Amino acid sequence: MPNEDAMARKSLHFRQRAASIACLAIAAGCNPTPPTRLVDPTNPNVVVQPRFLKAGRYDGTIPIDGLDRTYILRIPPHHDGTTPLPLVFMLHGGFGSAENAATHYGWQESADANGFYAVFPDGLGTIPTWNATHCCGYALNNGIDDVGFIRVLVQALGGVVPLDGQRIYAAGMSNGAMLCHRLAAEASDIFAAVAPVAGSLGGQIDQSAPVVVPPAPTGPVSVIIFHGTEDENVLFDGGPSLSPVAAGRIDLAVSDAVQFWVAADQAEATPAVESLAGGDVMKSSYAAGGTVAEVVLYAVAEQGHAWPGGLQPFPGADPPSTAISATETIWQFFASHPKP
Repeated sequence: MPNEDAMARKSLHFRQRAASIACLAIAAGCNPTPPTRLVDPTNPNVVVQPRFLKAGRYDGTIPIDGLDRTYILRIPPHHDGTTPLPLVFMLHGGFGSAENAATHYGWQESADANGFYAVFPDGLGTIPTWNATHCCGYALNNGIDDVGFIRVLVQALGGVVPLDGQRIYAAGMSNGAMLCHRLAAEASDIFAAVAPVAGSLGGQIDQSAPVVVPPAPTGPVSVIIFHGTEDENVLFDGGPSLSPVAAGRIDLAVSDAVQFWVAADQAEATPAVESLAGGDVMKSSYAAGGTVAEVVLYAVAEQGHAWPGGLQPFPGADPPSTAISATETIWQFFASHPKP
């Protein structure tokens, strides 16, 4: 059996290495990482020390820009505290929460089955949202630096658990999907791949506002997109949202997002097209061209604003398609697309 001191030194080495990678990715001249506080929700009065992290769920808090940002961390079974594991962020949609993201889309189960860390951060506001430059709510209106929040959280987590710095990913629903696009563009130094589901690349706050899109990434990031063809909140073909809670917002089309990432990643311009699930899902794959990055679109026929294969988050929400599991498909894509 390995010596416990040797294992502890090895664990510390991996955490320091992961933190160093994240630190270099943030900027030259890394600032000290704010401490993150982790508790077991079954005993929330006791702060858990990193070396005592076992498989299961932990509720985290980290101070950033004068605000306490919260998240849920899922550690898979057989975590030995020394082996670097992939990290997957799952970003909730507007009106959602970390709790909602953790329970409705199957990522905790996938983390346990496939051996990666799953992290579910919270947006800000009475109705929690993310700042996706043209959407949404409190985060947009108050100029919240959510890309900065995720960057710092990656760095902080690297000091808590051993991260595989080549396998950091983000998936998101709706407003969270919009932030995925921003993360891929503005933090391509960190993320190997992202998976926006039912969210646009950019658009306009209203008809009088300019069209905003993320900047071109500085490096390749593979992208897998899911979108329902009957989505009325974020229209497949773009345009003003038909949702009363998003009145006035204008989203770019799914094709605009695909074209943006195909160009940014220098992927092949002509896709391989495949009909799946008896025609209910159309897969368009833009193979890696000048870089190692790949772009894939899954268009889900007759689905509205929902996560394919997930749970209906609240009564009256659009029912998810059962033709395909977005979570399972996304993880397979992530697993085969590490950072070069």
